[in-house]
Amino acid sequence: MSQSLTAVILAAGHGTRMRSRTPKVLHPVCGRPMLDWVIDAVRDAGADKIKVVINPHHAEVAAHLAEKKVEATYQRDPRGTAHALQQVEGLEGDVLVVNGDSPLLTGETVRKVVDAHRQNKRPATLASIEDPSRDDGRIVRSNHGEFEKIVERKDASDELRKSVHEFNVGVYCFDGGGLSEALARISADNKAAEYYLTDVFLHLKPVNIVQLSDPSEAMGIKDRMRLAAATKIMQRRILDRLMERGVTIVDPDSTFIEAGVAIGQDTTIEPFSVIKGTTEIGSECRIGPHVHIEDATIGDRSDCGPFVKIRPGTAIAEDVHVGSFAELVRTKVGRGSRVPHVSYLGDTDLGEDANIGAGTITANFDGQRKNRTEIGDGAFVGVDTMLVAPVKLGKGSRTGAGSVVTKDVPDGATAVGVPARVIRRKNSPLSERERVKERGGEQTE
Repeated sequence: MSQSLTAVILAAGHGTRMRSRTPKVLHPVCGRPMLDWVIDAVRDAGADKIKVVINPHHAEVAAHLAEKKVEATYQRDPRGTAHALQQVEGLEGDVLVVNGDSPLLTGETVRKVVDAHRQNKRPATLASIEDPSRDDGRIVRSNHGEFEKIVERKDASDELRKSVHEFNVGVYCFDGGGLSEALARISADNKAAEYYLTDVFLHLKPVNIVQLSDPSEAMGIKDRMRLAAATKIMQRRILDRLMERGVTIVDPDSTFIEAGVAIGQDTTIEPFSVIKGTTEIGSECRIGPHVHIEDATIGDRSDCGPFVKIRPGTAIAEDVHVGSFAELVRTKVGRGSRVPHVSYLGDTDLGEDANIGAGTITANFDGQRKNRTEIGDGAFVGVDTMLVAPVKLGKGSRTGAGSVVTKDVPDGATAVGVPARVIRRKNSPLSERERVKERGGEQTE
């Protein structure tokens, strides 16, 4: 029978260097709170129980954990990382401990630490990194290469700072029983007057050390600068995964795609595109340049851009064209329809094979509530048409250029003017004057 694995995530810090009203671990990295990345890493590593130690003043973190069905433990008196771990009950089996501000940590790396712990059968295992640019807790080894102790940054001498460049990452795996005994034995005899979790290793020897190959995984988010650096690294991981799956990213350095986005094979993303939330884009699409899409769906073989904004609640079907400087929000666009050039569709249901003329606006807000506009299959909306919702254009209907439509237009009918009036019903021929009005200009030879 396999040994249980309990993961404890330390997330009770105040995060003062973030200078933020938002708790540090809820700051987003590529569209997800950094804490969620850590939770996923320990879950991917095989943790069957996850407990997060948090600050009792961070109600937002507690609410977030409740939504994710992850257990929260409160550290009411901030007296160090060991004190935080002492608040957790039921430290049995294998106990994995990680920091909540390490979003770049991967499940694969955490699994390596757990596997090394189980294979070597020592009471404790920790991860390290060789990086002369860091200034965190240093790992001091004996002449034989065995672990001796960890010296925190505040307690390190100048000589130690110059000679030792192996640093503690903050990923540990313990035997639960031994960990509980070691926690009871440590003291706050240091310059910070805190109970350091790293002091438990003095009572849990011998200790395994697993060196990480990727220094970025050891990055803890202490301030906004590191948050930006971590976001850049995570962004490149996301883009690389998409490219491996057959998506063309023309310029990864100027493309921003969040973690929850799904994109189909042979779709091309042009530079300066921002794709956020739970957006789904089909295959063989072309997006960009300078496109912003959030929480929307786009069907196969459709294209958007340049300079297009697709806002939440929008669903675009297959073979749709959305042209430059268009904006859509809470709008459904049917298969084969076209929305070219400087148009705004808000709260609109657009049918199949319809054409929206340049400069079309659906005026969806009456000052009190949002209203919907319906445009039927095969409709042709003339340039600079304004549709004042709630209003409906029937199947195969048409509007003249510059019309302001305030009343429903029947199937197959044509409406022109300000306000628009129906000048032709279905199957009724137009006079020459009516054709001129529909075009919105004078007759020319």
